[in-house]
Amino acid sequence: MDHLAPSSDNLYVGAGSVYFDRFDANGLSTGLRHMGNADTMELTNTADKKEKKNAMDGTKATYAEVTVGTASEISIALSEFTKENLALSLMGNVSALVQAANAAVADQPVGPVAVNVMLDVWYDLGVLNPIVTTIKQGAAALNAAAYEVNAEAGMFRLLSSYVGAGKATAATAITWSGSIPAIDAEDGRHVIQGLTDGNIKGRLRYISADNQSSGPRLMVDVWVVGLNPDGALSLIGEDFANMTLKGKVYADTTKPVGQRYFRAIYL
Repeated sequence: MDHLAPSSDNLYVGAGSVYFDRFDANGLSTGLRHMGNADTMELTNTADKKEKKNAMDGTKATYAEVTVGTASEISIALSEFTKENLALSLMGNVSALVQAANAAVADQPVGPVAVNVMLDVWYDLGVLNPIVTTIKQGAAALNAAAYEVNAEAGMFRLLSSYVGAGKATAATAITWSGSIPAIDAEDGRHVIQGLTDGNIKGRLRYISADNQSSGPRLMVDVWVVGLNPDGALSLIGEDFANMTLKGKVYADTTKPVGQRYFRAIYL
């Protein structure tokens, strides 16, 4: 509800929820999804004007001015690292993480060519959560104390600190044996492939909280906005990280002229 000015009830300190309907590859709706806590959301509108000065007068006052274009941009700072939000920040797409099982991995080659094998560096097995039973260099099996495995990330390293029987040596080819567990779509794990979608578009909706500090409650609908990351994605820091997105507002040509960009409704 709006109030007749002057009134302190018109002073605005906003809070509320932001929803985004990311269009699919065919430009179709996938539904409004809550984006979680948004620290800020800003809508910036600009007009491109052309001005003509009066050349018949020494004051060079404005003779005419016309608006030749308008533009609107959205900026949102998100603080919840949901897979959908992270996909927006990485310009990527979310898919289920799947991994085929292999109960009998036998002498699978790993890492660089033999002459480049080094100690105390990590090598990637190419799978997640493997069970490593044996690591060999050539035909010789290493002592389990001669290497370290990070199963969660699927990595291992050969340890120079171990000097007993079955120790690791540099410049000798590596193979591993063990098993690989299956990861199915039903497990609920996901992967985001970054930089696969540089043209993310969708519909945006903002709804004021019913207990915001001050000002009228609003619902703002932006019919078509293209979103891209704006700034660094902080993965290490001493404060809560956020993901800042910026986007340009486009015309929704399915709507009547005069209703194609956005609307603000007083609730």
